[in-house]
Amino acid sequence: MARKIKRPESPPADDLIVLQPNRVLPLGDRTVTVREMGFFESLRLHSEIAALVADLVEQTDDGNIDLGRLHRVCAQHPDATVELLAQVSDQSVEFVHSLNAAQGDLLLLTFWAVNADFFLQRVIAALELRRAAPAATGPASSPP
Repeated sequence: MARKIKRPESPPADDLIVLQPNRVLPLGDRTVTVREMGFFESLRLHSEIAALVADLVEQTDDGNIDLGRLHRVCAQHPDATVELLAQVSDQSVEFVHSLNAAQGDLLLLTFWAVNADFFLQRVIAALELRRAAPAATGPASSPP
């Protein structure tokens, strides 16, 4: 008989962060707001997102992405990363390129804090499809 598997309970989310996930941070001479990526933005930036998600999937078996894995994937796709950082902060690509290492790390970590759910949903969906693929094809049959 089939049993329903319970998902592990998540700690309660901070309601304010759920309702308003945007973060404001100082970067150089500017105050920048990092916001959640919108649906239409995600369509426009599909190839950049897909590249990051595909490599994030290769970095995990369970959807757990630590900062080391995130940095490795972003380093493999610097143009896509910069484009996404510029988009969610409403800044130019040139501005993002001008950031020093500490400012770039702050922007990247803030981007991940605000948009991790967006990416992790796609990573987990891809992992589930990968796991289901062998089961969907069934066992190999031998010729008669």
